Amino acid sequence: MPAAPGAGPEAPPPIDGWQPVTLPDLWSERWPGFEGTVWYRIDWQRPCAGRDDEPQLGVAFDYLSMAGAISLNDNLLWRDASLVEPLSRSWNTPRVFFLPAAALNPGTNTLWVQVVGGSMYGSGLGRVVLGPADEAVAYHDERRLFARVLPAVNLVMSITLGCFFLVLWLMRRQETAYGWYALSAIAWLVFASNTVVSTLPWPFGSTDAWSRWITAWMVLYVSCFCMFMWHFGDQRFPRLSRVLWAVAALAVAAIALLAQPALSVATLAVFIVYSLLFMAVCVQFILRALDTKKTEHLLLALCAFGFLVAAVHDALMILRVIDDRFGYTVVTAPLIMIGMSLILAGGFTRSLRRVESFNDDLAREVRGARTELADTLSREHRLELDNVRLHERLSVAHDLHDGLGSSLVRSIALVEQSGEALRRPQYLSMFKSLRDDLRQIIDTHSGGAAPVAATPTQWLAPMRHRFGRLFEEMGMRSHWQTPAAWPCALSARQVLGLTRLLEEALANVVKHSRAHTLRVQLMADGEAGVLLSIEDDGVGFDAVAVGSSIGGLGLRSMQARMTRIGGTLQIDAGDGGTRLEARVRAPVAGAGSS
Repeated sequence: MPAAPGAGPEAPPPIDGWQPVTLPDLWSERWPGFEGTVWYRIDWQRPCAGRDDEPQLGVAFDYLSMAGAISLNDNLLWRDASLVEPLSRSWNTPRVFFLPAAALNPGTNTLWVQVVGGSMYGSGLGRVVLGPADEAVAYHDERRLFARVLPAVNLVMSITLGCFFLVLWLMRRQETAYGWYALSAIAWLVFASNTVVSTLPWPFGSTDAWSRWITAWMVLYVSCFCMFMWHFGDQRFPRLSRVLWAVAALAVAAIALLAQPALSVATLAVFIVYSLLFMAVCVQFILRALDTKKTEHLLLALCAFGFLVAAVHDALMILRVIDDRFGYTVVTAPLIMIGMSLILAGGFTRSLRRVESFNDDLAREVRGARTELADTLSREHRLELDNVRLHERLSVAHDLHDGLGSSLVRSIALVEQSGEALRRPQYLSMFKSLRDDLRQIIDTHSGGAAPVAATPTQWLAPMRHRFGRLFEEMGMRSHWQTPAAWPCALSARQVLGLTRLLEEALANVVKHSRAHTLRVQLMADGEAGVLLSIEDDGVGFDAVAVGSSIGGLGLRSMQARMTRIGGTLQIDAGDGGTRLEARVRAPVAGAGSS
């Protein structure tokens, strides 16, 4: 069939310049750099003209790139909406027409095909099937399946899977492979929209601007695909990644800014370079999977191999190295995309299982730790109860020793000193004193602590009364000195401790000191303390030896008692007598002396 450049979309077919061509025809091979209108003329004979059994005739076209119009003899069959910029984009749209019998001549008939485009866009005329209408429709349907339906399915899957993995990445930012997969799916969505989305270059005002837009998204898609493959393969190439994005930025800038004819060269170079880059990344990942031998890597390597085969075939077909009607990508892309999505979803599911397993193990560990902690707390509680009971027994023993014991010592000493002259009221007084001491011990250990005396004099008066007469009968001079008010705010527990300590100390004086003079003095100890001093001029004793012996229970009891009330006890004993100094710290209440 012949073809000839025309004067314009509205001009009639040319008279001269017709050249024989073979379909599919590509302008760039015959008229490099040509932009405008080319007419194709298909002359044919009507085989069964005038017969009743003449079949319905039809004609199917693979495509008219970019826009065009088709006429039968002098009758217009179809025309694109726009044959001037912005051109209609029929480059990937198969068409089929029924040829009405009324428009046919008995002899020679002519199909006039007018194509408007440019060599940069691969303009030309695809294959044409002219014959019975059912054969033309079948051819058209087959062509439409590969040119329109499958690419549309591919886009829908890209939208769905891209959004799905984008959400997964937003929930788990550490899964960077999901993020790059989502970005590559979005880039592919825009790039592949060139095939099915629109027959107009909207929102761009020219086919040239649309071509720049689509080429830029091809660059982004391949770059994102590279990042996805590297991250999925557990590989990080920081320098190579920076180079990748720097080259991508330069390529996009060149496509956006260059003018013709440099733009045609740049677009072709970008297509070849990024096609090779896509193939190289597929090959690199296959080698990586063979090295790691991980199941998910091997499965994705199988998908990459499918990508590689389809990309090589389609690139050679677009470059006219091989002659084939259909590209492999439209068929393999959905299947491979499903495979890649299943691999990513499988990896995500395994991650969730690991997290769930970790949570289960953690829950078991927590339950075990709680049980162990409860056992430990229970054991410690029992030990604490045992310690409390032991402490109470020791406290009762010390109180009996220091309180009731000292009263018994004092009573025995009084009886010994008085001889037979001791009368009934005196015995009754001793028994009442013993009863009061016993009652005080019972009240102390039943929780009812005695209140603190208003003044030190009131606190010391009973003690002074009980021991004063005994000291007189023993021929011992005693001196008692107290301040008018408490130097600090002692608690009842601290006052009771000082009471027990004083009773034990005075009992020891009665039993062991053989002293002639005793001095008991209570005074302020600095700004927040009280000092109780008991000093005699007796025979003294070895404080270290007595404290470590079995019989030194009284000294150890006094030391322990002072420790419990937050005080200290210092004992100085020797040939010149014994001096005990008990210090207790407490908040300041006032100061004075009497």
